[in-house]
Amino acid sequence: PAEYKTMIPDEVATHLKSITPEEKAVLKELAKNYKDYKDENDFLEAIKAKSPSLYEKSKKLHDFIKAKVDKLGKDAKEFVTKVLADGRKLHADFLAGNKPSLDDLKTIAKKHLDEFNKLSDESKKEFEQEFPITTSVFKNDKIKALIDKYVQN
Repeated sequence: PAEYKTMIPDEVATHLKSITPEEKAVLKELAKNYKDYKDENDFLEAIKAKSPSLYEKSKKLHDFIKAKVDKLGKDAKEFVTKVLADGRKLHADFLAGNKPSLDDLKTIAKKHLDEFNKLSDESKKEFEQEFPITTSVFKNDKIKALIDKYVQN
């Protein structure tokens, strides 16, 4: 939906739009075995073996995000690492044809919102500086109310 487009950073949107149908097929194939890869670099190497063009695009996005994460302090870095890990897992599951339920998504959102709220003001500020769009989602009163309404503690 159009209202969610502003929630996606330009770099991510550009990356997603640049993926060809052939590259999407490679991602779907590799995502089926996502759990077999020991880490992101292992997954990137698998992408590289199947599609050098997709590897270049994926590596560029990976490096962009990694540079932002590396600027964070310990607590903010731990938080964003958890958020990214869940995001990658959801994306891999989706590509493999395993769509998460709405309840699963709500539970994950609630977990991350609670973790964000537990961060110190300094960690929140660091996070906001590197991930302003994501921070705006966590700070959005409408989103918080929806999560609280639909997800029981």
